[in-house]
Amino acid sequence: MSNETKQTQVKPSSVPPYLLGYTVRPGNKGEESYWSKIAVAWAHKDGQGYNVQMDALPVDGKLVLRTVPEDHDDTGEVFEPLPR
Repeated sequence: MSNETKQTQVKPSSVPPYLLGYTVRPGNKGEESYWSKIAVAWAHKDGQGYNVQMDALPVDGKLVLRTVPEDHDDTGEVFEPLPR
């Protein structure tokens, strides 16, 4: 028998993402860092995990995850559903 539990997944197209994933590169002296969005994540209904869609892989292997700000809808950005 397996100790694994069945995960109930949320359909990404019906729910806005919970987290945004970025790769961050340091800027030159005196410049700000460069943040490039490369991922989005949706929480499972049971709160025990996430589905992550990555459009790229960070070169340094580090992924910064940030919650989606409440005013993010004002950006007009469209999140595509996960491929089936």
